[in-house]
Amino acid sequence: MSLYCSILGPLQVLVDGHDAVIGARKQRLLLALLLCRANAVVPAAELIDALWGETPPRTARKNLQVYVSALRKLTGGRIGFHGWGYRFSAAPGELDLLRFKELARAGRGAIHGGRPATAAELLGEAVGLWREQPLTEFAHVPGVAREVAGFTDLFLSVQEDWAELEIELGHHVEALAGLDVLAARFPARERIAAARMTALARCGRASEALAHFEELRRHLASELGIDPSPVLKRLYQDILTGTVARPAPAVRTTDQLPRDIGDFVGRKPEIHRILHEPAAVTLITGEPGIGKTALAVHVAHALAPGYPDGALMVPLGGGGAHDVQHEILESVGVSTAGVHDADVLASVWRSWLAGRRVLLVLDDAPDESSVRRLLPGSGESRVLVTSRSRLSGLESVARVGLGELSDAEGLAFLAAQLGRDRTLAGRAALTALFERYGRSPLTLRLLGGRFARLPHVPLRVLAERLTRAGNVLDEFTAGDVSLRARFEECYRGAAFAALGALPGPPFSHEELVAALGERVIEALLEANVLRMPEIDPAAEVAAHALTYTMSPLAHLYAAELSRVASHDRR
Repeated sequence: MSLYCSILGPLQVLVDGHDAVIGARKQRLLLALLLCRANAVVPAAELIDALWGETPPRTARKNLQVYVSALRKLTGGRIGFHGWGYRFSAAPGELDLLRFKELARAGRGAIHGGRPATAAELLGEAVGLWREQPLTEFAHVPGVAREVAGFTDLFLSVQEDWAELEIELGHHVEALAGLDVLAARFPARERIAAARMTALARCGRASEALAHFEELRRHLASELGIDPSPVLKRLYQDILTGTVARPAPAVRTTDQLPRDIGDFVGRKPEIHRILHEPAAVTLITGEPGIGKTALAVHVAHALAPGYPDGALMVPLGGGGAHDVQHEILESVGVSTAGVHDADVLASVWRSWLAGRRVLLVLDDAPDESSVRRLLPGSGESRVLVTSRSRLSGLESVARVGLGELSDAEGLAFLAAQLGRDRTLAGRAALTALFERYGRSPLTLRLLGGRFARLPHVPLRVLAERLTRAGNVLDEFTAGDVSLRARFEECYRGAAFAALGALPGPPFSHEELVAALGERVIEALLEANVLRMPEIDPAAEVAAHALTYTMSPLAHLYAAELSRVASHDRR
């Protein structure tokens, strides 16, 4: 039997080309819920809640099984049970929503591939699948309403893409037919308004285009208390002066990089590699305080002149990619006020990046997914990513791992803060501190800041005071920067505390396996808590010969946590 289901309008099921009658309302609702999430398992509890609300009958689960059984017969066994819920299996040719999404992906792929005519044809076919408001008979059911809102957002963005392409191809009249209806139904969608105004102006109806702008301005002011975006205001002026020949160009992204560090030291091999790396995405990883952000910003300033569409610094530590995309797109004049679906927003983001040369610095990425959502789909943009984790699941990236500075680089770093002569005079004491506490840039900056406040005291004396301090971690503080606060933010968990119960570093493989186990060791390596020495890929090294190290100060903090945990257990 052949089956075709439609939910981009009233619910409709065609079996062998004929309308199938589904009389029972709950049965129709059940089918609508399953079709909205075709090829995904919908929990039985969620279906019962949608069908009967907060007070389902005792026989609700049995009734649900009866409804599913009837629908399974009707649809040729497309509905399967998967332990905790039901799934409607369908191909794009069997459900208009799946076909719509397939055409939308292909159309946007054609846009990125520089084939506007093909893209317009594909997106036009997708738009043509929409008959009217989807599933209006179930608009009061929250589960259906949520799903419909999600794919309505996708439809609107596809309609906007198609209309803009049609206008670019000179098909102004064709674009207007759909835009007139949508502009009335969604008066706050600025991309629809801009496309309609442009199409009207190019059809010789400039007065109507200007009137549409005034209507939009009044609607935004009365309903939302805001003004039209800068892009729409410029379009209004262009129509007013008769200069609308092409759509208004996107706002150029301004350079938003933070200042480069004036006393940047070392990292020459890493800088050379990044500057000459052919990969579009470079990932810089390392432990907290190792200088990942400083290196990314330093290199970004060198790369920025080659990216005429701007350079952006995007901090990911405090928010998700969804918020970042909204903020950046709005800042460059691309309205995202009506976009709630994450996939739709990601598509708008990639469309904006396509064809531009933008340099993105994605700082402090917490995981792979936060990076993937911000990567360009195509084009000549460049991305630098920093992360405390190795993000081993991130594909097709060039990886640069940072270790500590050398003794010579550490002395050069401190000389910029303490002066060359004073640093050379205290060289032996400083080198001993390097051996004891490490040579991460953050450690050295805090050390230099502390010593610089006491220029009259020899560095040898200051170094001795530091090693005699009751709690060394509290000594590494300068202004509002504290090593302890950084560790508290970055290091936590029983596995990290367990490292503090071990003497060291360095650690042997056997003692780490005994204390933590292989999987935990791998997780700590992934998080850059533990480090391994460089190993020749061609050499075979036995597991028992492996050694691991970590930041000496991080180990001191782990020892503190271990003591606290031990005390709590007593």
